[in-house]
Amino acid sequence: MKFGKRKETNYFEILYKMAECSNQVAIQLDELLHNYTDVTRKVDEIHEAEHEADKLLHNLVRALNIAFITPIDREDLIAIGHGIDSITDSIEDVANLFDMYSIKEVEPAALDMSELAKDITRSLTAAVKEFEQFRSSKKLHGLIVEVNRMEEKGDVLHRSNVKALFDNNHKSDLDKIKWKDIYDSMERIYDMCEDVADIMEGIAVKNR
Repeated sequence: MKFGKRKETNYFEILYKMAECSNQVAIQLDELLHNYTDVTRKVDEIHEAEHEADKLLHNLVRALNIAFITPIDREDLIAIGHGIDSITDSIEDVANLFDMYSIKEVEPAALDMSELAKDITRSLTAAVKEFEQFRSSKKLHGLIVEVNRMEEKGDVLHRSNVKALFDNNHKSDLDKIKWKDIYDSMERIYDMCEDVADIMEGIAVKNR
């Protein structure tokens, strides 16, 4: 009896699909905030997209558990996978806050932050795609620098928005607490994107 050769798993492709999911969820969050209607349904749709990302992480871990040889250390591949999954989870967390806090109207500052979340996850997705060729890539370092630059922009935006929030004498203390939690949660998205970019850069340096 002749057995076919088992197809090798492309771990980099799974990571790229996970990054695409993060970007897609960020796009959905941005669309939710720019067209702030039917919030619960849209948040449920974001949850469904996040669930698909979870499936990809499970596929990655399962494939690594049975693999004999991997292109780089399994721990490194899992670290990137968990990092990307955490980004997607964090974006869903932000969407949930708008629903749970019964936010009636979106602050313009939140729109700026959601647009940046969309942009930084798009840049990270490009970096993850390039990561498969990290030993020879001429683009990877520049893409990682771009993610870091956006994270710094996000820090500045976050500080500015929180300061303006507490300078606002027209908002109740409860509303200020709600919006600070939202801004803090949005800022964590940028931090997590930078974390994944830094992990990839460290792996690239270690394996050259």
